[in-house]
Amino acid sequence: MNTILLNSTESDISKAANLLMEGELVGIPTETVYGLAADASNVSAINKIFEVKGRPKNHPLILHLSGIEKLNEWAIDIPNSIEILSKNFWPGPMSVLLKKHPNVLKEITGGSNKICIRIPNHSVTLSLLKKLKNPIVAPSANLFGRVSPTSAQHVFDDLNGKIAAILDGGQCQVGLESTIIDLTEYQPRILRPGGITIEKFEKILDRKISHDFKSNEKVSGNLVNHYQPIAAVYAYKKSEIEKIQIDLSKKRSVFLAFSEINKISIPIHKMPNEAKKYAQVFYSTLRLMDENKFENIFIELPPEEEEWYAVHDRIKKASFKK
Repeated sequence: MNTILLNSTESDISKAANLLMEGELVGIPTETVYGLAADASNVSAINKIFEVKGRPKNHPLILHLSGIEKLNEWAIDIPNSIEILSKNFWPGPMSVLLKKHPNVLKEITGGSNKICIRIPNHSVTLSLLKKLKNPIVAPSANLFGRVSPTSAQHVFDDLNGKIAAILDGGQCQVGLESTIIDLTEYQPRILRPGGITIEKFEKILDRKISHDFKSNEKVSGNLVNHYQPIAAVYAYKKSEIEKIQIDLSKKRSVFLAFSEINKISIPIHKMPNEAKKYAQVFYSTLRLMDENKFENIFIELPPEEEEWYAVHDRIKKASFKK
């Protein structure tokens, strides 16, 4: 299969919609990361996602809608809080976990009775959804467990020859996956940190929001060994950094630091010291280190503050050792 690279023109978006209607897979841009899209009503196309990515079939997919008006076709027992959340965070990097409608395909939810749904904040993909006139399911457009793609080139590097097309919508603005908030119980809880902080949810809902990043709930991206580059990743607090002893004669190593680091004899790659900017470039930096054939990536852990939760989560999973 020859993977076609499409631009963000109306004609190319129409081509992408036609491919999805035909049961093909298309790499699509969102504000978070690039997704691997299939028509949410096409079982065969959905199964292709698992085959292409090497993704376990019991690992749920996130449904992407063009607008909230179709929400009740995919979920039931929708709480009143969805109204204020959608007004403030949709389109945007918020995914809500709800009880699924009986008609939802089990392939989407991994057999769960719950479904994760969001409305992406990207003009190209919103236009695509309107042309398709049907929702899509779209996990990240990369090989399962690897670093998520934040550009069309990243998708091409991973999936060239395996999918029909990639719709180029530029660089992702958020850079990390959406925040997943569980609304299936009375007490909302954050299952995956992402582009929206807990503080913002608490302010909008005017209540405390719990978080359970180690939850056994079946949602996208909750496995411990996820977002991993080819290189081995090691994370350290700044106070621990000077204790690191690295044998440079054995492996090529690099250090990702956002503060001034002394007494490190390996190359240092400077990272932003603001959480949002760090998130924007984190995945592309990991991919760049792989391209440069580094075998070890040492990372300075950012502050243990709420705005850094999503970055901490991705570093923890990228550095997980089996």
